[in-house]
Amino acid sequence: MALGFRIFLGFIAAILTAYLIGTILNAQFVIAAHNVPVSLADRWNMTAFDVSNMLLYLMVIGIGFLIAFLIAAVLKRFLPMLAAIAYPLAGAVAIGAALGLMYIQFQTVPISGARSGFGFFAQMLAGAVGGWVFGQIIARNRPDASNA
Repeated sequence: MALGFRIFLGFIAAILTAYLIGTILNAQFVIAAHNVPVSLADRWNMTAFDVSNMLLYLMVIGIGFLIAFLIAAVLKRFLPMLAAIAYPLAGAVAIGAALGLMYIQFQTVPISGARSGFGFFAQMLAGAVGGWVFGQIIARNRPDASNA
């Protein structure tokens, strides 16, 4: 598979992974914040609603990942000891920076599940998983890697 296609595929997979994990976690944090019993069916419906309606967050993740992954690609050339964690770290930082910038702009975090410290960390963890997915896909079947 050509490197350009792997990068494109990895980028799309990373965005979708972070978005799905992030929106699912967001829904669970919002439900938990209300401290009322919620049936499994209602929890599922609320989660599905978030996944299908937080598309602006999808775009924010995409823009953040584009910037962060480009910086990570450059930095890992100069700091090879960071190569293994460059993209997961970039994904986490991209989400954290995006949430921080949203707070500066709106004086609140529009992703309500990220308003607590643990919720903020959970969103960054979703970004890290997205970055890990990107790194795994672009590294797969590289010509310089032995396929023994």
